[in-house]
Amino acid sequence: MKKVHGKSLKSILAKELKDGEFRIAYDKKRFYLQVAHLVSELRGKAGFSQAEVAKKAGVSQPMIARLEAGDDRRTPTLDTIYKILRVLGYTFTLDVKRLNKVA
Repeated sequence: MKKVHGKSLKSILAKELKDGEFRIAYDKKRFYLQVAHLVSELRGKAGFSQAEVAKKAGVSQPMIARLEAGDDRRTPTLDTIYKILRVLGYTFTLDVKRLNKVA
């Protein structure tokens, strides 16, 4: 059997992240997925359905679903995220950090 020599995902990603445009897109998607995971986790801990959170926050259930999926095509406003977090018993603060290297 012939041995296949491939590259690891980590090495491919490291190479791709050297491209400024790719890095910006990657970081943006990672940010939305972090928010998605956080909202989904907090909603689960609170024991609410997406529909319950949506109704209490005054937004649509599909908005909650898009947010939890990390869909960055129609991003919620900070006001919407704030309302959703308040329904779940949380608030948020912004933490701004300087990048080591500008893309």
